[in-house]
Amino acid sequence: MKRLLDLYCGGGGASFGYELAGFEVTGVDINPQPNYVGEFVCDDAITFLLEFGHEFDAIHASPPCQQYSKSTSDHRTRGITYPDLVGPTREALISIGKPYVIENVPGAPLEEPILLCGTMFSIPTYRHRIFECSFPISAPHHPIHVAKTNRIGKRPKTNEFIEYIGHFPGKDIVAKFTGLSWLTTQQLAQSIPPQYTRYIGRRILELICQ
Repeated sequence: MKRLLDLYCGGGGASFGYELAGFEVTGVDINPQPNYVGEFVCDDAITFLLEFGHEFDAIHASPPCQQYSKSTSDHRTRGITYPDLVGPTREALISIGKPYVIENVPGAPLEEPILLCGTMFSIPTYRHRIFECSFPISAPHHPIHVAKTNRIGKRPKTNEFIEYIGHFPGKDIVAKFTGLSWLTTQQLAQSIPPQYTRYIGRRILELICQ
């Protein structure tokens, strides 16, 4: 089985998608992740990557997104700074020479990223995320957004999509369509749907198993 390294893994949302694609995944995060399912290493992501990245067949990285997120867009006016780790992470990934993916929110400084949306995978959330990939990949067809989303802080009504950020109501809804039943509400709010990384993971396996 091919091995994938998931950097800045958090609770393991991306990891789960790669596992569904067929990878054996090791997650790395600087913060302890007691809910992580699978092999986990508590360490600095870039330090671990530079020392052990060559042992893996592919690498995924989700550097902290607060620097680019609209939900924290007023941080500059309040004098709050967040780490900008996309550049250093990319530099380290290139030095390792393995197929890599960098994931972040729209607006992050990724190079020629594809955008993935929940509508591409028939799940009731838009949840746009962008992915810089070191290999050729295209996004699935992006359906027109017609469903309304829930009001922030309100559980979605019938036929509404859910936007899950912060301490949102509807954890059971998100856990059901993502399969991430072991994550806390806060971890779900910071996760990406594993459908996204399953899609990317299958493409990686197509390439490295040719």
